[in-house]
Amino acid sequence: MKYTRKIAVTTKDPKILTEILREELRRGNNDDISCDAITNPNCPDEVLVELLRKKKNGIVSWYAAEYTNYKEILVEVLKRGNDDTVSRYASENPNCPPEARIKWMQAIGMIVNTLLNMKQ
Repeated sequence: MKYTRKIAVTTKDPKILTEILREELRRGNNDDISCDAITNPNCPDEVLVELLRKKKNGIVSWYAAEYTNYKEILVEVLKRGNDDTVSRYASENPNCPPEARIKWMQAIGMIVNTLLNMKQ
């Protein structure tokens, strides 16, 4: 079935949201409908985890990193040690453990660079 942005935003049915995002996983649409499905409070965390495990750096993954409540996937994303938008959104997620954020910042050189700039 073809879904619209209105359905993605207003549905209370997690099955519909899962279907929208599984289509994203299959086709890589990276579209507004997928992003709207992620921001819907009824979106199941399991499908966000699936999106993040795909290791893509598209807007749908950015949203998944921002909206997931699953701490373990946020840690998994940051352990990759990438300096990309998905990692930044994961590190800014309020559910991200502070120690994972600090290790990631060290891995990408953010903390060292900040300390060096302070000495100048």
